[in-house]
Amino acid sequence: MECRNILRDFLKDNSYDLEEDKSKGIEVNNDNGELVIKGSRLDLIELADYIASAALSDKGHIHLDNLTIIKEDSKIKEIIIEKE
Repeated sequence: MECRNILRDFLKDNSYDLEEDKSKGIEVNNDNGELVIKGSRLDLIELADYIASAALSDKGHIHLDNLTIIKEDSKIKEIIIEKE
């Protein structure tokens, strides 16, 4: 599924400067039963775009991994987001 950059485009259109931010990928960890997602401001915006794209898609789920947004050395290697 293609990420549609809904939030990123909205922020750019409303004069939020994202140029100085670098996408490094998110780290996903399970810490004592809590899901911890860590990333730069741009990484978190990109994650929100993937989630919004999934919500608006005809597909039932998306996979996020090191080919999309998750860092290679993240403890959790893949996230599957399913739409009901």
